[in-house]
Amino acid sequence: MHAPRIGADRFERLYEHSADPWDYETSAYERDKYADTLAALPRWRAVRALEVGCSIGVFTQQLAERCERLVAIDFAELALARARKRSAGLINVQLLHASFPEQAPAGPWDLVVCSEVLYYLDEPALHEAMSWLTQQLCSGASVVAVSWRGRGADEPMHGDDVHDLLATELARWHAFDGRRPGYRLDRFDGDVS
Repeated sequence: MHAPRIGADRFERLYEHSADPWDYETSAYERDKYADTLAALPRWRAVRALEVGCSIGVFTQQLAERCERLVAIDFAELALARARKRSAGLINVQLLHASFPEQAPAGPWDLVVCSEVLYYLDEPALHEAMSWLTQQLCSGASVVAVSWRGRGADEPMHGDDVHDLLATELARWHAFDGRRPGYRLDRFDGDVS
């Protein structure tokens, strides 16, 4: 039995105690993961991209360079406030307070990035997320998922389990498997019209 889904209140408490709880700005792990994620993106420039779980916006800044328009969401308001300051000069970025998958903004999207968020969902929410991602893939989007491979005390799911499920359920679109010791990165390329 998996743990229940982790809510926004837990993240709000983390951001109350630290401006950068996961050391996004200074961690070698994060720096390497961001570089690998950008390298795994499709070679084309995204016209309309969605970043799920943008936190304080460190990766958002980097991803914005590859997108004409980037919508980044997070359900922690304190994180979004910091992301807004960080991305103030980026005219192609819109930040929204939303929970995924139930409040995912309407597409169409040609790129969806879910980095370090899916293992925080419980099984029902993950299945809802996979259904939503399937709709995006059927509409032609590319989906990039990245998850930490470590074992946390509170996360409902393990990153490898999430990616095994994604690779099975979305096998038809699986285009890239970029496993690293600390994280897993998969890309799924949608149907081309």
